[in-house]
Amino acid sequence: MLLLSVILSGMMVWAQDLPSKDPDFSCTNQATAQQYVRDFNIDTSSFGGMELCNSKVDTKKLFNDLEVIQKGHFNSFGNNVFIRGFIPANNYYSWMKDQTRGIERGQDVPYATAYNRGGYFTMQDGWTQLSTLGRVGTVVHEARHTDGYRHVPCSYGPYQGAYLDGCDTDYDYAGSHAIEMEYYARVSVLGSNFHPVYKTMARLMGIARGNFVFNKPVISEKEGILALNQNGTQADLIVDDQVVQRDVPQVQSAILKRTSFGGAMFDGQKAYAIELYGQHMQENIDDSYSYYKLLTRDKAPIFDFEEFDVAPKRFVLQMTDNQHLQFFNFPEGDWDSPTTLPIQAQRSATRLENGQAGYFLIDNQGLIYPVNTRTHALDQALSLKWDPSLVDVASYNGKTLLLKKDGLIYEKGSNGSESLWSFGKNHYSSMINTPVYNGFTVEK
Repeated sequence: MLLLSVILSGMMVWAQDLPSKDPDFSCTNQATAQQYVRDFNIDTSSFGGMELCNSKVDTKKLFNDLEVIQKGHFNSFGNNVFIRGFIPANNYYSWMKDQTRGIERGQDVPYATAYNRGGYFTMQDGWTQLSTLGRVGTVVHEARHTDGYRHVPCSYGPYQGAYLDGCDTDYDYAGSHAIEMEYYARVSVLGSNFHPVYKTMARLMGIARGNFVFNKPVISEKEGILALNQNGTQADLIVDDQVVQRDVPQVQSAILKRTSFGGAMFDGQKAYAIELYGQHMQENIDDSYSYYKLLTRDKAPIFDFEEFDVAPKRFVLQMTDNQHLQFFNFPEGDWDSPTTLPIQAQRSATRLENGQAGYFLIDNQGLIYPVNTRTHALDQALSLKWDPSLVDVASYNGKTLLLKKDGLIYEKGSNGSESLWSFGKNHYSSMINTPVYNGFTVEK
């Protein structure tokens, strides 16, 4: 791709945005590819050979990543909690070159996306499944390890309690996670020649990863409500007692799901991210930010999938049909063996009328069974039964909210009474609690 620039009033103006997706990259120039191989000592044979055009080949994917690093440009002014100046903004390529002794492709550590040993990076299967942004973030992350920055065990999140060192103590340590988060924030807030979709993806990735990889959190969370309008084209985000409209991915037969970065539309095979912080989505964006990205491993439709927290640990599970349940084993990097359930589930829920949160399965009689995250089996059915008039349950500022089949949201009083919720301005088809973080500003 030819990227032109001119000087205008003392500022660099870029004539064309960098691509956001692999198919949009043109063939890599032979001389440029050879420069990348020399600068980073790339073992091209391990990536599938010297491929200049086909982005299905891992070599070309890496060339795309290095092109974005080399040509990405940032403005000088703008504030964000993630931007600290750890790496000079417009020197990512030279910094990466200094930190890299070699790059190869491997399949020896299934739970890792990539690893760095003395400046030699080994990219795993997880790396090749990521978006361009995710892959760029990975190589930037790995480069920081060359200077001796190490991870420590995680005190919460998906790797809480595991023997793996996967988190940083805090953001001020300026370790690999911080350098990765700073890159995402710079792209989102300061990027001048990045595609708008790439900038949105960077914001999503910064929120999705920044909320659990630091044992001392750098961003804080509040619970909002995301309610999908019955027309399926927009959703209302309610946070800080304000209602703002958000575009949603246009996907047939998809349902609204909570994720670690906010929300997504899930159609049984894939999930598509919802952008909570910007007003408009340019296009449908695959959710490669939360652990719904694990759906890419198996193309068969599934009954249900959920990513949820039972403090301090994050869990991911799937139901391949309405009677088989699997938890994802993060240290092993694979799904545990499925549990055969004694019921045939009709639906799931993450919140109940009585205020309980977790993961629950409901049978055709309305009996509610909590899923035990320790045993991966069902606990005894609760005395509470699922009200057949209910669609979804959520909570807001200590109040229980009920979305009913009439499309209206009701607030449940302490005495059991129900009244229309004042912030429910439309008729809705689904509703979730969504985390909203202070890492980026919610555009009104």
